[in-house]
Amino acid sequence: MLHAKGKEMDNPDDKRESSRRSFLKGIAAMPLVALTGGKILRSASELPLRETTKEPALPQDSAAGNKKKFVAIQIGARSFVDEGVEKCLDTLQEKGGVNTLMSTVFTYGRGLAGRQVPGEPLPDHGVQEYDQVHGGSYTKVHPEFYAHSVIKDVRAPDLGDFDILADVTPAAKKRGMQTYALFEEAYNPAFMPNFEKIAEVDINGRVGGSTCFNNPNAQNFLAALVEDWFKSNDLDGMMWESERQGPLNNAIGAHFGRFNGHAFVNCFCEYCVRKATEQSINVARVREAYVALEAWVTETFQQPRASDGAFPTLWRLLLDYPEILAWERFWFKSQEEVYRLLYDTAKKINPGAKVGWHIMHLVTMSPFYRAEQDYARLAHFSDFIKPCTYNNCAGPRLAQYVRNVQSTIFRDSEPEEVLELHYNILGLQGEASLDKLPTTGLSANSVAVEARRAIADVRGAIPIYPGIDIDIPTGLNEKRTQHADVKAAVLAAFNSGAPGVVLSRKYAEMKLTNLAGAGEALRELGFALPFLSTDQL
Repeated sequence: MLHAKGKEMDNPDDKRESSRRSFLKGIAAMPLVALTGGKILRSASELPLRETTKEPALPQDSAAGNKKKFVAIQIGARSFVDEGVEKCLDTLQEKGGVNTLMSTVFTYGRGLAGRQVPGEPLPDHGVQEYDQVHGGSYTKVHPEFYAHSVIKDVRAPDLGDFDILADVTPAAKKRGMQTYALFEEAYNPAFMPNFEKIAEVDINGRVGGSTCFNNPNAQNFLAALVEDWFKSNDLDGMMWESERQGPLNNAIGAHFGRFNGHAFVNCFCEYCVRKATEQSINVARVREAYVALEAWVTETFQQPRASDGAFPTLWRLLLDYPEILAWERFWFKSQEEVYRLLYDTAKKINPGAKVGWHIMHLVTMSPFYRAEQDYARLAHFSDFIKPCTYNNCAGPRLAQYVRNVQSTIFRDSEPEEVLELHYNILGLQGEASLDKLPTTGLSANSVAVEARRAIADVRGAIPIYPGIDIDIPTGLNEKRTQHADVKAAVLAAFNSGAPGVVLSRKYAEMKLTNLAGAGEALRELGFALPFLSTDQL
């Protein structure tokens, strides 16, 4: 077939067949990827050079040999209002050795904003009462940046005119502290007019509570936020939290939330359907495939064992419907495209800004999620990565995850056997049994294991900053963070070769006695507090 200028065009049938062959090759490798926990199975030399920056690769620091360490803390505006900006900064530096603020600029959730979660014990600082969280932008919204966005004014009303960037960043810089904008995918459609115009849509046509990665209105909104923050403030960097995973992993219950056998299978909005069709994905077959998968999950979840066993029948389903994996890949690759969009948006405004990603806690417990989070691939549009190596709250979370996947894909095994399998896949030894796991958590060694894995995978291209959990809420009878836990985890991160850490989830829920465990670890490593910024060392 010829086009107007006489040049031969690609045959659409050939293109579809080539796409299918490439996809089937990927399926053939799927069992190996899953059983190796998503390890990179190719040489880093086969990867292209970083495409969006000309900066040289950054070698990882040794724990004791390099004084330039990155010690960040995630913190919301409420803490500065309650305790005062200067007093709060004093505490962060003196107790935790913090030199970088990851200031929550946008969220509608309680995980990064507000005081302690209601019902949890109040920490030993701040106002001793619970609060209400409306959420939105905790920094000023400049309308000129939202001209092409269907979402306009998202200013949080919680704290009046207080601006976590304008009112805190100058004071932090006087102390040599850096400021990164921290934001997450935590929305409240009730407070966001036109949210349905950026929302994901499930297989049944229902509008969801998060954005569609392929929706240009959603992309414009996120890019507008980033442009506003970087053009209106003197920022050193940013980090985005996209705590979501694809429809296959959700369908089989591969997460640490409660699982009832049903999942939100997404996204089937007009933009996703059009894009998938352009990539030769048969969307009608995808819908049929996920209906069949949902039926398999329901039957497996309710019955002790299928005649052929859970795993063989699931694998048979994947062989009959390769579109299941095609759609899963389509989903997480679309998520990565938004990473790149936000990365490029920030770097065009401030090439020196450091842009990175929070990789949710599942990466340290689910080989399925881990297989999709290819650190080497992410490094091409990242300046750093924060894997959530939360070892304290990992106890109850991993226990729940194991019970979830045992009810579906591993229905043929006992829960204790499923946990042991995951320990083997994840490279963990000597950790607690399933009955003790919720109350003991994982050891600090688990922090080191994931940090070393991430460092090896990026091969020095970007720094890895493990997330250290401090008082992330768990059940009242489950593992609670202790001073020694924080110290051990920080030591494990630095001794594994990581050049920095991110103290998480938010300062407002941390006990100062536990935050001080980070400072004690830094002193033991030979650092004097208050800790100076990396630029001053």
